[in-house]
Amino acid sequence: MLNYDLSDSDFSKFSNLVYEKTGINLHYGKKQLLQSRANKILRNRGIKSYREYYNIIVEDKTESELHDFINLISTNVTHFFREEKHFDFMKNTWAKELNIESMKSIDIWSAACSSGEEPYSIGIWLKELFPTSTIPFNILSSDISTKVLNIAKRAIYPKERIDNIETPLIKKYFQEGNKSAMGYVKVKEEIREMMTFKRINLIEPFTESKSFDIIFCRNVMIYFDLPTKEKIVNKLYHYIKPGGYLFIGHSESLNGLNSPFKYVLPATYRKEK
Repeated sequence: MLNYDLSDSDFSKFSNLVYEKTGINLHYGKKQLLQSRANKILRNRGIKSYREYYNIIVEDKTESELHDFINLISTNVTHFFREEKHFDFMKNTWAKELNIESMKSIDIWSAACSSGEEPYSIGIWLKELFPTSTIPFNILSSDISTKVLNIAKRAIYPKERIDNIETPLIKKYFQEGNKSAMGYVKVKEEIREMMTFKRINLIEPFTESKSFDIIFCRNVMIYFDLPTKEKIVNKLYHYIKPGGYLFIGHSESLNGLNSPFKYVLPATYRKEK
């Protein structure tokens, strides 16, 4: 069996490539993580060294190798109704501000949707907040990782993933599997039909033509350095409707950034009307 050694110089090449392509700061503390995840790929594909693997990635004009590598290093930790204070804010403040009868649609962007728990939670919450509304609820669900997007599109999860959801919501919005699907649940069609899934790299130009009432961009900023954070936040600002909100992770802050957002609450910012 081949033993793969990731030298500091080779790690720096991978780190610089990731930063250039995604804005993610793959610092030296992630070296062991990269090595432990990549070794299996190198063995399975008969790649003889990390230097050879790096060359394979950069020489692939389709960038499919790059996407696979990003999938490899991405850490996706999520669950339904994570950081529930944002959902409380939607109920107690945001929903009361809306004149729902005059709106043509509600548009929300889950900008780091991972395996789908966040956007499906948003969809369920919209149904609960506006049970009689007939306007469309549109949720753009994006991530840089194609691997987690494929999971999100399936909308099938181990049953323990919904342990924190109240039983009435489970009965309304999830279908329990049977036979070979025993132990799994699937999000019901009325929620799935709200979703548009798309691979979006936050440091690349956005091509969306619409603006959003809320953008969820949670637990993403921690991967970027200050200049990259500022660029992303200011791009997001232009895609939020006047009076709309940006939600970031509760371990994150816009402090130190030159940003036009107005602070509302921890992890909650507003674009002024």
